[in-house]
Amino acid sequence: MPYLNKKSNFVSVKGSLLIIGLMVTSMSHAVAASTSVKIGSLVSGQVTKVFIEEGQTVKQGQKLLNLDGSRYQAKLALLNAQKKVAKLDLDDAKIELDQALDLYDRTVTSKRTRDASQLRYDLARANYEKAKAEVAVHQAWSKYVYIKSPVNGKVSKIFAPAGTTVYKENTIMLEIEAE
Repeated sequence: MPYLNKKSNFVSVKGSLLIIGLMVTSMSHAVAASTSVKIGSLVSGQVTKVFIEEGQTVKQGQKLLNLDGSRYQAKLALLNAQKKVAKLDLDDAKIELDQALDLYDRTVTSKRTRDASQLRYDLARANYEKAKAEVAVHQAWSKYVYIKSPVNGKVSKIFAPAGTTVYKENTIMLEIEAE
């Protein structure tokens, strides 16, 4: 839902504009050619690479800068390892459940043993689904370290050169005059 705060001149973009790695703090579709678009980060980190210069013309989707992604990649590796452990536990619980069901069908074990195996399997399956969801959530956030241009325009100011650490969410890193 678009909004315009006249005091700060912040505008939100409506609908289909999905921009990876940035927050647009000022933009309007209805305003003439010199709309200022302020771009900030949704995550904290150090600016490792700036691909543009002040005064340079940029196209929508063009890579502007990168934040250090090493901690995001390290956490992704950890989450993938946890997912693998959860999958192995699920596979083991399935084998145990199949054995318990077979023994129960042949009246060798009690209903309690079968139910315990079913519970272990259900818990293992839930843990595996949770691990998959954690990886997906992290993958969604880890792409915010790559900042791309939301519009065609000219870079008017770079507030975060390489080496700068962006500490707060939504810290403005650069400004583009939209065409």
